[in-house]
Amino acid sequence: MNLWRAVSRHVQVAACTGVLLLAASSVARAQGIECDNTPGEREVRSLTFRGNRAFSSRELELRVSTTASGLLQRRLRAFGAKRCLDSDALRLDVGRLRVFYQRHGYYAAAVDTVVSSAGTDDAVHVAFVIDEGLPVLIDSLRVSGLDSAVRTIVDTNDLELRRGIPFDRTKLQASIDTIKTRLRNRGYPRADVAASYSADTITRKAVVGLTVLPGARARIGRIRVSSEPLPGQPSPRIGAPTVLRLATVRVGDLYSDRELADAQRGLYQTDLFRNVEVRLAPDSAQSGGDSLVTLDILLRENYLRQVDTEIGWSVLDCFKDRTRYIDKNFLGEARRLELTAQVSKVGYGTPTRFGSGRLCAPAIRADTFSVTLNYFTSASLRLPTLFGFRASPTFSLYSERRSEYQAFLRTTLVGGEASFSRDIARDIPLRLAYSLEFGRTQAPDAVLCAIFSKCDSESRRFITDKNRRLAVASAHIDRIRTDNAFLPRAGTVVRLDVRGALREIGSDRQLEFLKGLSDASYYKALSTGATFAARLRLGTVLGRTLSFNDSTGFVPPEERLYAGGAASVRGFQQNTLGDLIYIAESAPDTVRGLGDTLYFELGAGRDNQAVRRVVPVGGNSLVVANLELRLRSRIFPELLQYTLFVDGGDVWSRETAAGPRTRRASALFLNGLKWTPGIGVRVFTPVGPFQANVGYNPFAQPGGAIYYDAPPSANTGFAPLYCVTPGNAIPAVLTSNGRYEQLPNVKCRDDFAPPRKNSFLSRLTFTFSIGPDF
Repeated sequence: MNLWRAVSRHVQVAACTGVLLLAASSVARAQGIECDNTPGEREVRSLTFRGNRAFSSRELELRVSTTASGLLQRRLRAFGAKRCLDSDALRLDVGRLRVFYQRHGYYAAAVDTVVSSAGTDDAVHVAFVIDEGLPVLIDSLRVSGLDSAVRTIVDTNDLELRRGIPFDRTKLQASIDTIKTRLRNRGYPRADVAASYSADTITRKAVVGLTVLPGARARIGRIRVSSEPLPGQPSPRIGAPTVLRLATVRVGDLYSDRELADAQRGLYQTDLFRNVEVRLAPDSAQSGGDSLVTLDILLRENYLRQVDTEIGWSVLDCFKDRTRYIDKNFLGEARRLELTAQVSKVGYGTPTRFGSGRLCAPAIRADTFSVTLNYFTSASLRLPTLFGFRASPTFSLYSERRSEYQAFLRTTLVGGEASFSRDIARDIPLRLAYSLEFGRTQAPDAVLCAIFSKCDSESRRFITDKNRRLAVASAHIDRIRTDNAFLPRAGTVVRLDVRGALREIGSDRQLEFLKGLSDASYYKALSTGATFAARLRLGTVLGRTLSFNDSTGFVPPEERLYAGGAASVRGFQQNTLGDLIYIAESAPDTVRGLGDTLYFELGAGRDNQAVRRVVPVGGNSLVVANLELRLRSRIFPELLQYTLFVDGGDVWSRETAAGPRTRRASALFLNGLKWTPGIGVRVFTPVGPFQANVGYNPFAQPGGAIYYDAPPSANTGFAPLYCVTPGNAIPAVLTSNGRYEQLPNVKCRDDFAPPRKNSFLSRLTFTFSIGPDF
């Protein structure tokens, strides 16, 4: 009943929101003629296009001003914009469509209109009837003015304009722009293209000629810097030598428009300047041969110190805050100093708990690692260059306590990192880093017992209570080729992350691993206006021998792989995809053995087998796949987006080459992934897109070991952990502290099956997130 009430509240909120948004649809589109209750005016109930094959109706809608009334106005006759027919605008629309078709090579296209009654005298249906005819085709394309040096740069074979296609003047202009761009990026700052064409509408043939005028080849001979200080400052605080070191263009470089744009973007991204312009100097002269040109760098300085504060609330963190102080010119020469302090679990984690945590989401109460405040403090210094090379080294010191939901708590007393960043190719940055930290990791006792065979209290203390060195060398590469960094509709994104901790680089012998993660995303804009998005994420943790069958020993829980949640497989809650361990709600039954030996086992009956908490195990192998169809709202296209998704994935641990996990991995792509469909609503806000998802999960929770964690002793603080899976035969003996403890190094049976959720509503998973999914 509680679940039904919760779902009902979500449905009611969604319904109210939908009605409000639809009711305000009159402000969504500015096209069309609004009705003003003038006698004789006729409402446009529908707008259609007939006979169009080369171009979609949606594309043609953008070329005309006649527009149909809003959806609610047409259906309910109550809300939304009511648009009426303007005969003069309709005649102009016919001309607009003819011009549009002619520009794309369809010179014989004919356009007419049909206005029919919609059942009443004051409403009509409008249709544009189009006879496209046959297009004029390019019969001859001649490109002249290409010497041997220029010919290799231009490469006319892949131009949009070519023989045999309709003579499209937009493609003609695109080809001209392509040639000019290629030349101006390869040393020809004043390259131009002259075009000529003739089109015979009778023979339907066009002759096109392009004359390339490359001009003289040039190198950068001089760079001038002009900087405007802040109001009240007598002179610029960032000197010209520093600006020249920050710029990615150098005297002697071959001229390139693209390099100038990169230099301008790089200077702006330093945040030292409010305005940046890098351009070819107007008075730059050229002579024959390889000439020298002058560049101007025009700047307006920004404030050099700032303090940023971000305060927020999230489901798994409750209240959180991040404060950062930045000195962008620390000790001069554009050195950047950042001091950061960040806290989360505020309102629930001690010592900041107040109001019994009622202001936090119920999910946080199921996480044992959220009872203490999480924090992160750091000081980092970034240098703009390294020994004159185009690279940015950064040195950091930090201390932190961070947790992953129901998985681990990592406490770092002190840590340091040195990193090095540079672009190894255009739009492909490489980051190399080395970190050394001193701290410890706590994980659920059940995980340490089931995965790492640390079942007795002494072994668990050895893992969790001792601070150890963790030295990690890492490399990260991004390749981002999308049309929009925040909301891509076309392009690809590829990321690769490799991390390793070995004794040879300073890590403790107990903390050695090699880890790799790869992530690839693909975006495609569809003709309907929707966007298809796909992502594949792969991960693995290997041993020292780089073998998939090598036992990795104790891998820190924070380096294990987890899946499930709003940014992963949305049919599962955070980190719950893959193997699970269960914590029993009720104390187990005891069976006395020989002497002082006892056996613990769940009692019979459904009540005795209730699960108090689920503990994610994670694994050393991961596959996550996401398929999405993103639909913009027709009412608020810039505010709302609907998502239809299918997510699949799995997380597992490899054992031996002949073991069951290896067989599972070999069949993974055939039937091993768990696929969950769902829908989502994304609202674009100033702080990023907010998304609410509901996924359908038809899978039963996997079988696993179930444990009972007894309350700690008031005198010693000792808290025994008992395997209570039905049928287990692990004896417990009386220890010196007066409590029973099961024998170590005996595997707990992992065939406990929790009660299955049978109702439809119980299989729905709600997730919420701020920020892009992928």
